Amino acid sequence: MKNDAIEVILEKIGLTKSEIKIYLALLELGSTSKGPLVKKAGITSSKVYEVLDKLIDKGLASYILKNKVKYFKAAPPNRVKDYLEERKEEINEQQKAFEKMLPYLKEKSSFLKEDIDAEIFKGWRGMGTVFEDMVNTLNKGEIDYVFGASKGYDPKKTRNFYDKYQIKTIRKGIKIKAIFNENSREYFEKSKVAKRHIDVKYLDQNTPTEINIYKNKVLIIILSQTPIIIMIKGGEVESSFRQYFEAMWKIAKS
Repeated sequence: MKNDAIEVILEKIGLTKSEIKIYLALLELGSTSKGPLVKKAGITSSKVYEVLDKLIDKGLASYILKNKVKYFKAAPPNRVKDYLEERKEEINEQQKAFEKMLPYLKEKSSFLKEDIDAEIFKGWRGMGTVFEDMVNTLNKGEIDYVFGASKGYDPKKTRNFYDKYQIKTIRKGIKIKAIFNENSREYFEKSKVAKRHIDVKYLDQNTPTEINIYKNKVLIIILSQTPIIIMIKGGEVESSFRQYFEAMWKIAKS
C-alpha cells in the first residue's frame, strides 16, 4: 500500500497531517533525535515537539533520555488500532449523552419562533466590546459557560486578552465553567490567572469555534488571526445552548 493511501486512512481515523508525517517517519527511523526526524518528516523544527506531544498523549509515540537528549520512538502499529477503539468508546459516550438530550431539544425546537437579534464584531477590539458586555451583564455568583475553549490562532494574544478579562470577572465575583479542547490543556495550565479562577474540564476535540453562554446571550467566537464574534440575543437560544453545555460537561474529563 502506498504512503498516500495510508495517510488518507490515518487521517480518517483522527490523526492530523502533521501527526501522520511524524508517526510514519518514526516507524522508518526507529529511535531518533529531533534532527533526523525533522528532515525525514518534513516538519518545521519549531512545530515538531508540539506534534510529538500530541502523539505521546494518544499513546502513539514515546521517548527516552540519553545524555540529556530526547530520543523518540513510534508505538507499534497495533497501537493505532487500540487508539481507534478508544475513540469509538468516546464517540459512543457522546452519542448516549446526545440521545438523552434529544427529546428535550425536540421539545424546544419551537425556539425559532422567538425574535432573535444578532450582531457581528471583528478584531480584538470587537472581542473587548463583547466581553465588556459580559462582565457588565453578569452579577456576582452568576456563571459564564464556555464550550470549545482553545489557544486560538495566536496563543500569546489570546492569553493576554483572556487574562485581563478573567481579572475583571474575579473582581466582580463572576464564575466561569469552561470545557477546553484537550489539545489546549497545557496552554490553560500555564495561565496562573485562569488556573485559579476557572472550573475546567476537557474534551478530546478540536473545535474551530468557542461558544460563550450567559444570561440571554450566546457568543460564537472564531479565534482566527482577526477574531470574528457573533452575538446572538434570545433567552430560549441561550437556554438551548446551556442545556447542550451541561450534557457535554457530564462526559468531559477533569
